[in-house]
Amino acid sequence: MNAVNFSELFDLSLVFYDLEVKSKEEFLEKVSIELETKKYVKNSYKDAIKARELKYPTGLQTEIIKVAIPHTDPEHVNKSVISIARLNKPVQFNEMGNHDQTVDVELVFTLALNDGKNHLGVIQRLIGLFSNGEVMKKLKKSDNKEDLLNVILESMYI
Repeated sequence: MNAVNFSELFDLSLVFYDLEVKSKEEFLEKVSIELETKKYVKNSYKDAIKARELKYPTGLQTEIIKVAIPHTDPEHVNKSVISIARLNKPVQFNEMGNHDQTVDVELVFTLALNDGKNHLGVIQRLIGLFSNGEVMKKLKKSDNKEDLLNVILESMYI
């Protein structure tokens, strides 16, 4: 992550608190439309992220609050951004590395990254964040989207 300032990857208008969706598919649809409306992604992004999530699931059995990190290839992205959604009720995602298991996800980081070189670095930093129990407790306790984003930004510089 040398070339990208991590804090620049977030846009408060793409942080959703208490988002109501009934399924992973509905979630991916809603967030993709928001990303496309704000010109972060191309119209191919929605189908690409759905297809990739089916083939390579991103649900993580993290402690305290379960997480998913759906993403797709850089050619579907205009400008890099990470959308964050705290769901009002858990939604099932298939588990990363174990397609047969599901994870009741409450927090979703949707990645739209246009630089393949930084892709892995961003994912590694997020997984590092997810392994920090104190940060995960703060994320679970956050009560609005500003608080949610601030916890993440503060934790990136610990």
